[in-house]
Amino acid sequence: MAKGRYVLRYRGEGSKPHLDLAGVSGLADAVVVDSSPRMLVVDAEDQPLRELVDTLPDWVMAPEHRYEVPDTRMKVERPPDPPLR
Repeated sequence: MAKGRYVLRYRGEGSKPHLDLAGVSGLADAVVVDSSPRMLVVDAEDQPLRELVDTLPDWVMAPEHRYEVPDTRMKVERPPDPPLR
């Protein structure tokens, strides 16, 4: 199985339960990369993590999507015309 990065979001009342966090951290080869009061970013294998999240109430899981930041710098498309004499 290949590892991936997943976003787990807690949809219940208040902040995420510490027992749920311990369950996610306790998975073999799972690494919590980032966390906020209601979300986790986890590097783990899909199947074991999905099975765990299915047993946890009020949690949803989705793969992390990364987007390339567009280059917004102005560019010269062609050199300016030479001055008239």
